[in-house]
Parts: sequence; structure tokens; C-alpha cells
Amino acid sequence: MRKFTLAFLLMFSVALTYGQVLRTAQDAPVKQQAMNDLNAGQTALKGGGDLIWGTTFNWVNPADPRGWTLPDGWVVKDNSDMGNLWQWRNDTIKGNYTTVTAPSWFTTAKDGFICLPIDEYNSRDGIVIPTNADAYIMTPPINCTNVPSVVVRFNQYFRYCCSNYFLEMQVTNDGGTHWATYDAKYAVAGNTFTPAKFRSVEINISDVAAGLPNVQIRFYMHGPQRYFWMIDDLRLTEAYQNDLVLEDYWLDFDGGADASVGHINYWPLSQMGMAGSTSGFVGQQYFRGAFMNNGMADSEEAKLSLKILKNGTETHTDLSTGTTIWSLERDTQNIEAPWLATDFGDYKVNYTGVTANTEEVPVNNSGSWNFTVNDTLGHRADFSAESSSNTGGWVGGANAGDMVGVQYDLYAAAELNSITAYIAGYTASQAPQFQYVVMKDVDGAWEEWTTSDVMDMDSVYRYAWVTLPITKDGETEFLQPGTYRVCVRMWGTDPADPTNGSNGLSVGWDMTTKPSYTLMYLAVGGNWYSTGKLNMIGFNISGTGAPTQAPATFNVNMKAHISSGEFKPATDFVDVAGSFNNWSGSAHLTDEDGDGIYTITIAGMPVSKVIEYKYRINGNWNTSEYPNGGPNRTYTVRYWNVLNDTYNGGVAAGVDVNNLTASFNVYPNPTQGAFTVEVANSIASDLIITLTNIQGQIVYQNKVTGVTTHTETIDNKLAKGLYFLSVNNGNEVKVQKVVVQ
Repeated sequence: MRKFTLAFLLMFSVALTYGQVLRTAQDAPVKQQAMNDLNAGQTALKGGGDLIWGTTFNWVNPADPRGWTLPDGWVVKDNSDMGNLWQWRNDTIKGNYTTVTAPSWFTTAKDGFICLPIDEYNSRDGIVIPTNADAYIMTPPINCTNVPSVVVRFNQYFRYCCSNYFLEMQVTNDGGTHWATYDAKYAVAGNTFTPAKFRSVEINISDVAAGLPNVQIRFYMHGPQRYFWMIDDLRLTEAYQNDLVLEDYWLDFDGGADASVGHINYWPLSQMGMAGSTSGFVGQQYFRGAFMNNGMADSEEAKLSLKILKNGTETHTDLSTGTTIWSLERDTQNIEAPWLATDFGDYKVNYTGVTANTEEVPVNNSGSWNFTVNDTLGHRADFSAESSSNTGGWVGGANAGDMVGVQYDLYAAAELNSITAYIAGYTASQAPQFQYVVMKDVDGAWEEWTTSDVMDMDSVYRYAWVTLPITKDGETEFLQPGTYRVCVRMWGTDPADPTNGSNGLSVGWDMTTKPSYTLMYLAVGGNWYSTGKLNMIGFNISGTGAPTQAPATFNVNMKAHISSGEFKPATDFVDVAGSFNNWSGSAHLTDEDGDGIYTITIAGMPVSKVIEYKYRINGNWNTSEYPNGGPNRTYTVRYWNVLNDTYNGGVAAGVDVNNLTASFNVYPNPTQGAFTVEVANSIASDLIITLTNIQGQIVYQNKVTGVTTHTETIDNKLAKGLYFLSVNNGNEVKVQKVVVQ
């Protein structure tokens, strides 16, 4: 077992700076005790998971003019001297781009939490002051004497923007002379609300805290100008003896020319099973897992356990050879034998870390990937666009004729029918056009092989999957084995640069699948470049044999509406109605175990088709989700379908409509012309985005249907002056000034 204290390390260098440590966020069980700034004074050893110190931030004080009091020993500081301090809150955080309340995973939110509401600070009195956050909050010294291990746990909720942003937890044991720094934003992309797996954080700080009397922790946010960071339920606990953490895991596809081409979400069965040119068999999957021993005992015989389910039924298992991982050390485990799917289906690959020790925190050592074998579609990305991309921002990019693309290797002849891509935002004033292009590697040179027609961009294509047939000439549609790049080419007009023009639009970007073989082409210069952005572009070939229908299980959480009295389990019923049954409604959903989650399985759903649906109370459209013409839910049917929903997004009667719009963001502002609008809603809503000049004339308007997040760039070659941008979600209207310089 390896264990070093700060005092020992300082014998080597008085100028020591700890390296940044990244931990996968965990929701680990804790032997709970009361946590009101508890510090037991540590006179005896504690057991694994026992509380050393903690606080729920119950700092309310009606006698204080602020309504709360910072406890003795705590320190708050704003390095910018703008008064943008961490503060205690138990209400809504607002601002120019922010309206949020404590999230559901803040288990003690009612007694308060701490936050740095930088967007609220930068919007004082309705005046936007773009000041970067540069502030921290620090605990009093915490006595960890006689404690052999220390783990920090806390719940967090954040969003930040737009560059050079840092959310850090820092630890000192010598009064601030030296600090160990831990990344608390986990490389989450800007403008993104905290993903579920990073909401409950667990960081082992034993190397810099165990056995020491004066440990202090501070939360330091610096860089962002927008949004917020909220923290609740902070506690230090004794580490568990046996806690193996699966920090990352991979599902690598054998492309034939390369043993690993990363993860592919959808692949035709006709393109699998043949011998590769440099590796095994096309379509074979390789499995890896990266472990950290977060416990204090050595993890003996640590192995990666693999289980593969086909349409929900287990079909394959395997186990890595295993190794011993020392405390706070890392190791990667590989499954030696690759696996090849031989039939159509939705496959789920489950990874679990197992060890000879009795695992005390099993919730943090598992993960999964999905993979679909179908008859026509080849697609690296999943079907969810977390963002969008084009060649803008690249030197020589953002010009007419630029392309973004994805590379695919084919090892069997196929007839190409169409290309599909997720088209995201566009700038109407640039009159953009787009075209799908297939490039082929011919003797080491890329040749344009076939294309679709050129399409005029229209609002009907915005934030939608667009499938276009390719031009067939009796020859080029018949693809022979080889390497191809499937691309979207974009054109737009730009009066400021009539020679090169502009892109005019962007393509969906899948941020959750590990990217590979994604490229862009810059028309000016004619060069290809690799990117780290997985463009959502795929191809469709001729193929048959896959199921055309499949069952779907609908689960809907009714707990909020049961609690509010809007749904009475004894007398009311919930059903689901949608385009799959012509909106007639299903049989009643049932809740056999009484947990407030109602379910039904409906057979004969059309595979690969997008269905629309809503849940209803008592079969009444007036009591359906999102009433008054609100949006429908949408879902693309697969071979295996389990839909887990929450009725009306958990919004019951009496919910403040001001909470519906989570954020409204405009940047850059002031601008020299173009600016980007970002809107996020807590539930799916229709939006009307309107830009008016100071005379009240509408100079731009766009309507968006049924979105939770929406981003677009407006560039109408506006004259210099003051404009007003409004966003209307049907319940509220938010307005922001835009200055064009």
C-alpha cells in the first residue's frame, strides 16, 4: 500500500506543486450522520465510509440583514475585488442568462446551499458587466489526525461559458503554502448543464489530508463570465477499504484496415464478418476498461467483466486476466478475445469491475455502450446532437464550399441509396445551400465519387435529420470495397467576402460518443484536416432481413403529479397516445409495485421510424402533457425500446413558470454583426425568437418547435445601433439588449 503525506513530500522540494488529479464522479453510499459543520476532533480511528466532517450549509440567520451568516473559520474572497463572492442561497439564482433553482440531487436543498452566481453578478440592475469569475470559498481547518484515509464528497450543479474556465477543488494542509488541485468540471463542454455522472462527486485526498490536523478545502471558480456553480452536502469521510472505480471504458470497432476505429453506433450486417486487410474480421469488437483503486486496501485480482445483451437478453460474457492494483493507483484491463455480432439487433455492452475483495461501493465500477446491427445504416454517431459544428473558427475555414465529413471503410460491395445527416443551425441572411458528397480514396488521392442534389436551406431542415438520395448513374452508386468519406458541403453568401462566401449552416455534433475518423475540408487551399468533433453523418445502402417491427416499453414517472394531487392512483389512469396508433391512445398503464412509475409494452412499433407521443391523464387531451398545443415527445424506434419518461417533465400545478426558461444567452455582445443565441428550457417548449430595432420594427424572427436547448447564429448584416432580442416560450418572455458596433 502506498501512502505519502505532504510533510514527507516536502523533503524533496519546498516549491512542490501538486499535479491536477481527475476523478470520475461517484454517487457512493455513506454511513450518514448529522452534518451541521460537524468536526469530531478525531480521537479514534473511523471505519470505511464514516463521516469525518461535513456541512449541509444550513446557514440561515433571520437576524442577519443578508438572511444568513458565514460560520466562523470560513473564508470567501473575490480576487477581482468586484464583490462577486460565493454566497449562501436557498432561492432561485437569476441573471441575464440564468434562472435556476436547487436541483433534485441536492438532498438538503431546503436548508440552503452555496453558489457563485457569476451571471447574476454580471447583470446587476439590468446592466451587463462582463467580468470574469475569480473567487473561492474555503473551509475552516479540519482535523484529520488519526484518520488513515480521507474522501471528499459533495453534490454540485454548474454551467459555464465560454473559454478559459476552471471549476476547481483545492486542498491544503499547510495554511495555503501549497495546494493540491482537482478538476471539478470533468472536461464538460461549455454551455452544458452538469451531466448526471458528475453531479455527485467523490475525490480521494488521502495523500494530502490523511493523518494531518489542519486540512482546508476551497472551491475556486475562475474564468467564466456566465452562468453559475452551486454546491451542497459537503462532507469528508473515511475511505472504504475496497472501492474499485471504473473511470473509463471503450468499445472499439475493427474496421478491417485498422484493428480499432473507435466506436460505431450503427452498422449493416452485410458489412461485417469478412477478413480485414490488416487485422481480424470486420465488425469485431474490442473491450477495454480503465480502473482506479479508490480504496485503501490493495485491489486483488481486479478484472474487467463483460456482459453483452441482445435486445435485452444476455448473449455473451467474458473476463479479463486480472491484476493487483495498489491503493490510489490505476490500471487498464483488456478483454483478450474480440467479439463479433452475427445477427440483427440492439446490443448493450455492460462493463463491471470485479475483484477478489468484497466491493463496498459497487455503484461506481460499471458502465455501458450501445451498438446496433441493422440492414442499411452505417453511422458512427448516436442520434443525439449535443452541439453542432462547421469549419468556422479554423484558419482558412468558414468559406463557401467547405465540407465536414466522416470516414468509413467498406469491405463488401454495396449499392448506395442515400446520405443522412443532422442539420443544425443556419443563418438565413446568407441564403445557405448544402449538398451531400461521397469522396473515395483512389490510389491515395481523394476523388469526388457521387453527390446528392444541391438543397436550399430552409427552416424545415433546421435541427432535423435530413436524408437525401444520391445521384445514380448506373455505376457510381455501386460501391466497391474501399475507403470513403461521407460529407456535407455548405455554401453561403457573404457580402463582406463575395469571393469566398461563407458556410451558412452547421451539422450536428455528437459529444457523447468517442470521436474517430472525423474530418473537414477547407475549400480555400483544398486541404483535409482531422477534427475531434464527431459529425452526425451516415450512409444508407440496400439491404433486407432486419425486423420491421418491434415492441416498445413506455415507463412514465407520475410521482410529482401524485404528490400534487393532480393524479389519484385509486381513481385516475394514464395512457400514451401518439402517431404510432394515430393518437387514439393505448390501454391503461399499470403500476404493479406502487412506486409511482407506470408502464405498458406496445407491440408492432415501426422500426427506424420516428414516432410522436404524449401521456394523458384519464384519456383527456386537456390533461395531457404540455397542454395548450405544447410539443410532442419524439422517439426513433429501434429493435429494443425502453422509454423512461417523467410526466410533463415533472412540472405539476403551482410550479413557477419563471423556472421554465433555464437560460438565455447572447454572445458576443456588443458585436460587430453576427451573434449567437442560446436558450435552455427545463422542459421542451416552443420558442419564438424575435429581434427588433429601436423603432420597434421586427428585423428577424424564427419559430422553433419543441426544444429543451436551442442555439442559432443571427447575422442579418445589421446597421450599427441598439436592438432588442426577445425569447417567448409561451409562458414568459425574456428580453435582452444587443449592441451592434
